[in-house]
Amino acid sequence: MTLGRDALRGALAAHAATATGILVGEGVGVAGVCAGLAGNQLRTPLSEAGSVGVAIGLALAGRAPVVELIDLAGLGRAAEALGEAADVALRSGGAFRATIVVLAALPDTAVIPTLPPGVTLAVAGVPEDAAGLLAAALGGGGPVVLLVAEAALDERGEGPFDPLGVPTVRRAGSGATVLAEGAGVALALAVPSEAEVIDLRGCRDPVRLGALFGRTGRVVLFSHGTQPLVAALGDHFWRLESRPVFVPVSGGADALRAALTDSFSP
Repeated sequence: MTLGRDALRGALAAHAATATGILVGEGVGVAGVCAGLAGNQLRTPLSEAGSVGVAIGLALAGRAPVVELIDLAGLGRAAEALGEAADVALRSGGAFRATIVVLAALPDTAVIPTLPPGVTLAVAGVPEDAAGLLAAALGGGGPVVLLVAEAALDERGEGPFDPLGVPTVRRAGSGATVLAEGAGVALALAVPSEAEVIDLRGCRDPVRLGALFGRTGRVVLFSHGTQPLVAALGDHFWRLESRPVFVPVSGGADALRAALTDSFSP
């Protein structure tokens, strides 16, 4: 089995070695996941919005840039530029598309910010998703934010890969459904329980999720601060025995265990 970090670095190196692939960012080649990688690179000033802006220009010129953010907090500062990248296809009637992947590590205590419309979110919570989601993002034809949980980088794993935006059942179960994300996936799988565990993988579509959690009738959302998603899932209350419960990943396994205990109570 391969470390998620090694698999991702291998995929980035292979991409940077192609004619269109290029790694962009303030620390490419010297810091972050891209540290020590060779191939097509462009070091940028200390401005996340500037890095994404440069990447938009490269994408419109036919390149496929991957922008690595050293600090996840920079994602909020780059949000407006990402929104502009998403608007390119709309304003051009589909004639132009900006294929950009913004990559960042997702700390256990981090909160995922709300992204502009048209920007796809992908979250790797298991090692096999780290490189797989990168490949899917590069083939998506638009801006994608790829966040990789630190656990997914530092653990080993191999297995089948599901497409971008598709939530995946990591453990079958009954009685309750845990919708986990990022660091929450490994934590949820480590908590002894009869509950099923579904990896969101960045999915925010309540209709698609509703079709999954309807099997158990109880839902615990164990994620990196997605309160709006709880409200959206609440629209499916008619399919549930109780309202969805939100537990932030920062609360750890004990908070999830307590929520599951309540979920299984009559």
